[in-house]
Amino acid sequence: MIERRNGGWTDAMKVVSTIGSAWVLTPVAVVVTLVLALRGPRSDALLVGLVTLGVLVLGPLLKLIIERPRPVDDRLVLVDSWAYPSGHSLTSMAVVGVLTVLAVRHLRARPARVAAVVVGAALVAAVGLSRVYLGVHWPTDVLAGWLMGAMWLAVWLILLDSRRARLAA
Repeated sequence: MIERRNGGWTDAMKVVSTIGSAWVLTPVAVVVTLVLALRGPRSDALLVGLVTLGVLVLGPLLKLIIERPRPVDDRLVLVDSWAYPSGHSLTSMAVVGVLTVLAVRHLRARPARVAAVVVGAALVAAVGLSRVYLGVHWPTDVLAGWLMGAMWLAVWLILLDSRRARLAA
């Protein structure tokens, strides 16, 4: 990726990286949580809130435990935390993932559901790739972030869906 860098790609990757940051995704998740809490279903609000709050704690905690240094050379942005796992990848997988799951659950038209999945997956992939392109993560940092984000989301989906099933029974 370093060999393919150019001004246009670099600008685009910085934008994508910003979109995938906790600074952008957390306010989005808070707004969605509040709207769902007011307009329902409240269980969806709980899901978005728990998933988002969890990754905001999980990512920094794992970085402190693992303490993996970032790549040394060719960084295009300044970052002063540990590398593993990629917080952007973890956060985007979990937050964009939960929003995608809810979109799929609530959209009726199949093309709209497919579009939601494609856009969500493309955004998560682009965020992870942007972090490697910008030279602030190793590919394994990004992969770990994606996997941990997916596991965190899966845990909450399973827990809350099983709770729903128990309440419905």
